[in-house]
Amino acid sequence: ELIDKIWPRLRVLARSSPTDKYVLVKGIIDSKVSKNREVVAVTGDGTNDGPALKKADVGFAMGITGTDVAKEASDIILTDDNFSSIVRAVMWGRNVYDSISKFLQFQLTVNVVAVIVAFLGACFIEDSPLR
Repeated sequence: ELIDKIWPRLRVLARSSPTDKYVLVKGIIDSKVSKNREVVAVTGDGTNDGPALKKADVGFAMGITGTDVAKEASDIILTDDNFSSIVRAVMWGRNVYDSISKFLQFQLTVNVVAVIVAFLGACFIEDSPLR
């Protein structure tokens, strides 16, 4: 399909119509180019952007200039209408994800060691430590 040839090299689609946005989002989601499906994000502010915002994995609507339909269809509303907020939000989200992963890894390690020590203590200590 033609869209499968175009979208792997495409990074940003600017000044596009709502129909173009929807066709591209649907094409990328339905694509069989790669084994892993790509995450699709769309920004919009008009009523006509609603279908593309809804179909995308993540929809960003403009909070100041956006219509109510676009805000309802989106997942995230940019209250300051600033695209750099998206980059900050993604960086913050990745930082939170990394922190949670590190915390869970630490907790798992500590808990496994504690269970092993308790089990070995119960097996090899003849006297009860509670007496």
